[in-house]
Amino acid sequence: MEFKKRRRPQKKHKKWPRRIFALLLILVVAAAGWFYYDNWTYQAKNPNDTTVTMVTIKSKESPKAIGQQLKQAGLIRSSQAFEKYAKQNGSDSLLAATYPVSPVQSIAQIYDELTQGSGATPVLSSEYTFISNDKTADQSATTLERAAGINKDALLSAYTNQDLIKKAQAKYPTLFLNSKTVKTLYDFVYPGIYKFKKEKSADDFVMTLLKESNKSLQPYYAELKANKMPASTAILLAENGGKKEFDRRLAFIKKIAPYSQELQKQYGILASISIAQAIHESNWDDSVLSSKYNNYYGVKTDDTTAGKSVVLQTQEVENGQTVTKNARFAAYDSYQDSMKAHAKTIANGNTWNANQFADVLAAKTYQDAAQALSTDGYATDPSYPKLIIQIIENWNLSQYDQN
Repeated sequence: MEFKKRRRPQKKHKKWPRRIFALLLILVVAAAGWFYYDNWTYQAKNPNDTTVTMVTIKSKESPKAIGQQLKQAGLIRSSQAFEKYAKQNGSDSLLAATYPVSPVQSIAQIYDELTQGSGATPVLSSEYTFISNDKTADQSATTLERAAGINKDALLSAYTNQDLIKKAQAKYPTLFLNSKTVKTLYDFVYPGIYKFKKEKSADDFVMTLLKESNKSLQPYYAELKANKMPASTAILLAENGGKKEFDRRLAFIKKIAPYSQELQKQYGILASISIAQAIHESNWDDSVLSSKYNNYYGVKTDDTTAGKSVVLQTQEVENGQTVTKNARFAAYDSYQDSMKAHAKTIANGNTWNANQFADVLAAKTYQDAAQALSTDGYATDPSYPKLIIQIIENWNLSQYDQN
């Protein structure tokens, strides 16, 4: 008799433990990925991009708005990450000012910088160094000695070495274009963030600085050449708005230059003087008096007719001291009206002395005219002539003077 082999019933394997394990694994990987991403958003966006962007923080501006501004400028990866970090560490510590910020900074470093207020420099990791316009060659050399291991005395000597100056001029001719004299190569170092390799000598180090300066100035060269301006004009603006501010200031000059030339023909005041005074007195058309009331020269008045004047605070030098006063200033319908009133004042003097500014009109050079503004009593600040001359030379305003 045959016996059929009885099959044993197969046990059903329970699949739920495997599924749970797979689910847990997915959760662990997701959590690790999120942890990595979260940390990544707080890190420097680009450790190799040392460009600096000027960021202006307004009074009581929210961390959210600041984060969005930083993200839009390409300085951080996530605006939400900055907002979160700022709220965790104290939003009230953020101070209104304009800051130089770079993609080499982490969110923590940017936050720290934005709590320092006006005059702050980028908070950086040890491998980076910030060179500022506010620092002398000696001060920067001290910093660079620590950061790059270059002997301070050797570096200072290299800046003024005539053979190295000639070498630099030959290698980067555009960098030195329109510069009357070159006393030190430090004047041609573009402010910014530098990441240094160990250079063989101080000379090599200076040439590396100039190489980076030449690279940073590329966006400016076309306008500098066209207007015969020195590179120092752009270098001085590096920490004060950069290319955007450079373009704004140049546009202001181009706006008022043609009319200043008309006024020179009519009243005899040099166009360069008219432009430079408008620049200085209006802070490049950035003052309330100029932008709102078209008063480019700080002209005062006794006229209380509605719409013809405004009372504002002003600073004046009295007995060597700067004092703040309230004063009534003229309000104009247009900037041309303001410029014409200024030219007529120089040409016709005032009610008690028609020849008050005769020396300004008689001057054949902008240097003499600027000095005459002080001696003839136009300005009370003893440094006024020097400031006017500096503006004229930095922006080559003498090109607008009519021979």
